[in-house]
Amino acid sequence: MSAPRNRQSKRQVILESWAKCDAQAAGAVELKNIQKSLKETLATVDSPASIARVLADEGIRLRHPEVLDFDAAWREQKIHELFGPGELEFETFEDAVESVNRIDDLFLLFESEGDSEGSKAVVELVRELKRDFVTRKGSLAREVTQWLTVWLQNPQIFSDWLSLRRRSPEFIREFGDSTVLS
Repeated sequence: MSAPRNRQSKRQVILESWAKCDAQAAGAVELKNIQKSLKETLATVDSPASIARVLADEGIRLRHPEVLDFDAAWREQKIHELFGPGELEFETFEDAVESVNRIDDLFLLFESEGDSEGSKAVVELVRELKRDFVTRKGSLAREVTQWLTVWLQNPQIFSDWLSLRRRSPEFIREFGDSTVLS
């Protein structure tokens, strides 16, 4: 006797959906179909990259350029669903503080409403931002990377931590007293 559909693991749903694709290799179309099955069966959607990882672990051949392009487009769409153009800016210190606070506020709202999908999307957004900032140069980029790292470790304390961080001697030496006031 098989387990009820709602008790299936993500891995099971992914592999069953792959079997229905009747394809030699996985690309954008197959990953999109698997995402649809995950949504219908488990009310969740994983990124194309994480689905591709499960398939690769099973020895299924991937059409890598297609997978990468689809994953990048999917992530960009997720960011735009959360924030509109220009809502997240990190060019100046003030913009960075405001943007990180917007991210934090949205996450806390989703958490308070029990919206796990929304919470997961914000966490994924922060991971993407952190990956981007790790590659950037300069003191602001290093600082924002540290903020995002702390946020990912414990979003519930982030606001308090950032307030304390902005008052630290190390921070004041790097960015000056004026930034502590905002």
